[in-house]
Amino acid sequence: MTLTRKDAAATALTGLVVLTFVAAHQGWNVLLIGSSYRWAAVVVFALGAVTCGLGNQTSGKMPVLFMVLGTGALALFVLALVTGSLTPLSLLVVDIVVLWAATTIRHARHVHVTPIVT
Repeated sequence: MTLTRKDAAATALTGLVVLTFVAAHQGWNVLLIGSSYRWAAVVVFALGAVTCGLGNQTSGKMPVLFMVLGTGALALFVLALVTGSLTPLSLLVVDIVVLWAATTIRHARHVHVTPIVT
């Protein structure tokens, strides 16, 4: 198991993504978001982008999944901005949470082997 501080930071940022969604959905009228789904989409996408920036380049079959989820997040962000609707915002949040979960599970399952130097 090789979870790092970056994984903890990504978890905290993903929590902020969910909190931002809840604030917009419940109409908490918080600073920057207010009750606008468009502004919530901007904040959610920005937090998701920062979370993505914490990642490392990977190889193998998993990057295809990450690429599809990332492209889907971009498309849902644009759709949420254009429509101002709750549905694409909800799907954007789900996409980011799934991306975070897949990455965290991948990191947790990865066994780090330290080479023995003689």
